[in-house]
Amino acid sequence: MREGGVDPAAIRCNTRNMWNPALRPESKATADKILSDLETLGVPIPADRRDAAKRAITDAVQWRTVLSTLIDGDMNNLGVLRVKGSSTADGKPLLLYRTGFTPRPDAPDACLGSLVRAGGVRNAVNLYAGAMPTEALEAAERQQLSSAGGAYISARDPGSAIGSWREDLRADASPDAKRAAMTAVADIVHQLLQPQGKAPTGNVWIHCGGGMHRTGMVVGVIERCLNGASPEQVAATYARHVAWRTDAQPGGFEAENLAFIQAFDCRLL
Repeated sequence: MREGGVDPAAIRCNTRNMWNPALRPESKATADKILSDLETLGVPIPADRRDAAKRAITDAVQWRTVLSTLIDGDMNNLGVLRVKGSSTADGKPLLLYRTGFTPRPDAPDACLGSLVRAGGVRNAVNLYAGAMPTEALEAAERQQLSSAGGAYISARDPGSAIGSWREDLRADASPDAKRAAMTAVADIVHQLLQPQGKAPTGNVWIHCGGGMHRTGMVVGVIERCLNGASPEQVAATYARHVAWRTDAQPGGFEAENLAFIQAFDCRLL
């Protein structure tokens, strides 16, 4: 941060993150209990709709719990790196901040407020377009950037192509699908580091839901392809931000995500 003229003490974000492997099973058990209670109360659940109802309830419970954990637990998952060979429009070294969703994005003393005011963030990319009810948070994030004269790009924006690449890749691991995902990530990097094809007016910020997977993959590509980080350095950064503790406690570590970073065609950047 100091290389970019930022006082680390002025940044009100933390590096906390967490992964709960019991969350999905617990959400499924909660869905079963809800369905059972409804039937006890005389609410019929057609047999041919029970599986779909269970999936819908499971997802609602899981993702609302994740959001509550992120926000109530104030887990920012902060990371920052200087992007080599890049600078802001006024010639300062370009800093890239990464987080997940953070609490109170419209408060000047909160994480995002400090990134904008003390960290110089003027360009943001939000990669999240999933099931968590984050619309109010995103509106507040957009307002923060707008008030500072910055730009905010979201995967939920009409016509956006930055939201589905990871899901598409998980559904189809063919060479063509991998190339399409690489092209999408390259576009994200360009939008983040060179908005409208120009140097950003300030520092940049990227996040997804928890700042782990989509964010980790994009930042990993930047680390490897632009900063020249070694495979070991890239792997260590990815692991740290997905709450990896040990091989027995891998957190949200996904080997496929790391393989994508290492296989990414840097010529696309």
